Amino acid sequence: MLRRIRALLPFDRFEVEGESMTPTLSAGERVFVNKAAYWFSRPQCGDIVVVRDPRDTDRLLLKRIDRPADGGWLVLGDNPDASTDSRTFGPVTRKLIVGKVWFGY
Repeated sequence: MLRRIRALLPFDRFEVEGESMTPTLSAGERVFVNKAAYWFSRPQCGDIVVVRDPRDTDRLLLKRIDRPADGGWLVLGDNPDASTDSRTFGPVTRKLIVGKVWFGY
């Protein structure tokens, strides 16, 4: 899960909450997200992205693109034991992808 820190169009910053992406990103770390990254290109396997939870679109999740699937992409957390991801809610559509993580700090 994420908490928005500040929006800088077309960029956004978020603070990581939870352990679904450890060891890559841990709770308390921050990420810089490019919301325009997929305006002219498709998500690639391995990209770390911010997605809206398909069950509650107000909830933002940090996940890794695993592979294309029917109607969208499968997204997974790096820590399967602590992650709610496509294994729970299925593929996410392009419309639910907020942006691509450029870097964490």
